[in-house]
Amino acid sequence: MISISDLAADKIKEIMKAEGLPQAGLRIYGTSGGCGCSGGGPQFEIAIDDKAGTGDTVVENRGAKLYVDADTAKTLDGAELSFISDERGEGFVLSFPNGAPQSGGCGCGTGESSGGSCGTGSKGGGCGCGC
Repeated sequence: MISISDLAADKIKEIMKAEGLPQAGLRIYGTSGGCGCSGGGPQFEIAIDDKAGTGDTVVENRGAKLYVDADTAKTLDGAELSFISDERGEGFVLSFPNGAPQSGGCGCGTGESSGGSCGTGSKGGGCGCGC
């Protein structure tokens, strides 16, 4: 199961209050497009969501909520959502104490591809070579 650091929980609550949605939480979900062959793994996005969906894992810390769909939850097992602020900026970060998840094989998607170049119009698994 994914966890939320205390600092990330405080930041989530701060964001929800600023958005006028104190009961809402963050949704984290996987996206295609990881560069698996060049060393990267799956990529993740976050968004504000006002409620859990069917089958979601709901993680709470200090009153902050994180919603994760079943497929993404499997990939994030053991991860921690934290928040950093340094000279480069600030934002949420996923830490994987047990090692980052690895994406599957190499290639430009698992579905049809239009456009010809790696990643252009690609659907599915994302671009792994030459990213």
